[in-house]
Amino acid sequence: MVWVRCGQQSIADVEAIVFDKDGTLADSLKLLHHTALARAETCARAAGFGDALIPALLDCFGVSASGIDPDGLMAAGTREANKQGAVAVLAQAGYPPQKATELVAECFAAVNAKRKGKAAYTPPFEGTAAMLERMHHSPLKIGVLSSDSPAFVEEFLTHYELLPWVDAWQGTRPEDPPKPDPTLLGVVCDRLQVSVAHTLVVGDSWADLALAEQAQAAGFISVSEPWGRSPVVGASLVLAHWDDLAVLAVGSPDFEI
Repeated sequence: MVWVRCGQQSIADVEAIVFDKDGTLADSLKLLHHTALARAETCARAAGFGDALIPALLDCFGVSASGIDPDGLMAAGTREANKQGAVAVLAQAGYPPQKATELVAECFAAVNAKRKGKAAYTPPFEGTAAMLERMHHSPLKIGVLSSDSPAFVEEFLTHYELLPWVDAWQGTRPEDPPKPDPTLLGVVCDRLQVSVAHTLVVGDSWADLALAEQAQAAGFISVSEPWGRSPVVGASLVLAHWDDLAVLAVGSPDFEI
């Protein structure tokens, strides 16, 4: 049996930890804000609304003058969910609904093409690589499950040389059921050859908490203020920094990684 500890609190009988990417492993706030603004401007102008519709699109994405809502579409939703949100805003403003889907897809693709990749703009939070390496050498299996596309998940893990410390990873394709649907968590756990019931989910949003609850995972660990957000309400444990995450083997009180 293995315990995972945060501070003085712990969860027993854990076989694996599955991490979210954006907002948890990767510091993506600046890129999310830039991308949301670029998408809003491109969609609004391409649809013929000028800048008048930009505030409504940003509000839909969960972006305001005070920052990015950590539980909003941009921070916690898939690319498809953000597309659907933009389509709904355009349609409500009077743009033909049957044309809005194609227009939004083209605008999102144009924004991505100008950016030329993502990983370089989403560095790991301080201490992430050292934490993953430390966890990799523990008895636990380590996974990554992201609402981002598989290509961007792989790009991030490769760019920052984190792949050696991750046993399995999974992105979300347009046809995949997004978080908090537990299907993809089951896929990751199958690859790790562990039980979902003995797996911890670490994340930064309501979707990660709901994922853990719907999957009946061992628990949910929330990041907090050093990651740019308050702890997710309802989390089993809360991290103040990566060093909080410790692994203990039952029966070996001196064992800690």
